Amino acid sequence: MIRRYDHMKAFVLTGAALLLAGACGTEEDGDDAQDGANVTQEALEQRAYIVSKDSAELTIIDLKQLKVIGRVNTGGVGNHMAELTADFSQAFVNSPDTDESIVVDTRTQKVITKVPLAHHPTHLSISRDGKLFGVVEEDGNSVAFVDAKTATVTKRVEGFQTPHFVRWSPDGRYAYVANVNAHFISQVDLETFKITAEIPLDGIDPKSAAAMAPDENGFADVQIDAEGVLHAADIGMGRVIRYDTMAREKLPELQVGPKPWIVYAEHPFDKVKVHAVPNWGDQTVSMIRGARSKDVMTIKEASDQDSNGVNYTPLAPEKAFVMNRLREDIAVLNTETGEVTDRINVGGNTETASTTPDGKWIVATVSSANKVVVIDALSNKIIKTFENIGSYPWSVTIPKGQNYCH
Repeated sequence: MIRRYDHMKAFVLTGAALLLAGACGTEEDGDDAQDGANVTQEALEQRAYIVSKDSAELTIIDLKQLKVIGRVNTGGVGNHMAELTADFSQAFVNSPDTDESIVVDTRTQKVITKVPLAHHPTHLSISRDGKLFGVVEEDGNSVAFVDAKTATVTKRVEGFQTPHFVRWSPDGRYAYVANVNAHFISQVDLETFKITAEIPLDGIDPKSAAAMAPDENGFADVQIDAEGVLHAADIGMGRVIRYDTMAREKLPELQVGPKPWIVYAEHPFDKVKVHAVPNWGDQTVSMIRGARSKDVMTIKEASDQDSNGVNYTPLAPEKAFVMNRLREDIAVLNTETGEVTDRINVGGNTETASTTPDGKWIVATVSSANKVVVIDALSNKIIKTFENIGSYPWSVTIPKGQNYCH
């Protein structure tokens, strides 16, 4: 969790207050949790899971009916994000302020166990074979590898510099960890669970003092595209590392705008060939055209000083949707012409969003208004608004969708 959000922490609802809030829900509310045995696999795949940061609530939305079908009191504090098991039958919800991951049965919509973790766990991701979750424990400079089947910590690897996200190579051999307080990326061997390499910016010795990036000026994420090429934006240096995780070789770096956030390169859409990175320093977006291209397009006035997400759709591969937190809108970009073609006013600040696997809808949190909007990715129109979604809805997870956190 990037510390710039600490000032936004509100009180945490007690269990009784949360249950009251759930009882006073909107007309969209329903309940399919009474008989989990009747929940089909198809139904599990037609959902969005909304994690609220300032309440313990995990809200479940049925995307086929566009209806809230569950509100789970996780008991977590400062919940950050959720990740699903490979069969979508369980959701792991990270609770940084209680040092645990809370496991919810998505059929019965009940908490079934908790995984004890350490040192402020925030982001988690599941390995490509579905066997492991990689959970960053930011304050301990460690990563916990959690067995997805037994919900137990298999290994804990230490030696990072405020780890911020774990991503997985296509061959399943390595995990790559973003260090937000260093100018290098860490490679973890998944056979030995040891750090086997540090991948620095050009000209940086990872063992030197110059490799440190205090005040979170390193890498927030290390997204890996469909070709197996890792993209990571160094916030302090304004440069993007590209690393071929299959050939295990570094590719030429790219210069982007000042204070770049994340290169949004990891998603399920084969038709989308560009990777976008919002630059907080000058409110532009840099468009990287392909894993090995040196071509970077700059789109002006496309982001703001705190843009935390970019979404795509295969139905219109030339589009990119930028979540602008301070502007309180979503900017729609044409990545071919370099223009901002539309702005979607969402009525509050957007933190993150997820795109459905068919590319039809973008589901975005409007955190300051405690609501979630569903946007038609072709028309740019809000087709559904869900009110009273916990307290400060923070992240969205959709099975097989484009998911990320910040």
